[in-house]
Amino acid sequence: MQQIYNLFEGFSDDSRVWLYNASRPISPTEAAFIQENLEHFASQWKAHSTPLKAKACMLNEFTIAFVVDQSDASASGCSVDSSVRFVKELGKELEVDFFNRMQVVVENQAGQRALHPYRKLVELQGYAYYNPLVDTLKGLKEEWLVKG
Repeated sequence: MQQIYNLFEGFSDDSRVWLYNASRPISPTEAAFIQENLEHFASQWKAHSTPLKAKACMLNEFTIAFVVDQSDASASGCSVDSSVRFVKELGKELEVDFFNRMQVVVENQAGQRALHPYRKLVELQGYAYYNPLVDTLKGLKEEWLVKG
């Protein structure tokens, strides 16, 4: 996967972010399929008939991100709902749950990632975790990976 800093070049740090973690690692073949569909969705994404400055991509083998730069047009409730429906359809097609908020992606010192129950996060020593609650691009850049 690509570096976050390069992925959203030209987007304001105040851009809105939505993250979805998969219930299992996404294979490279699935990731290519997801990425193609994410790019298509983002290029067509609108709020009340106004195109959004948006990007959607896989950040790692678990995480999908949607980013909207709201400098020109903000994502509306309907446009956010359309992205949720889109992610649900992807999940259904790939048999992956992107809406289980009880698991968090953790990373060991060797850089290997896995899912871990959120409630047991404090038990991990020497692991970093990916904060699924960031909601701005600045937060994604600075607070997404939390060192353990």
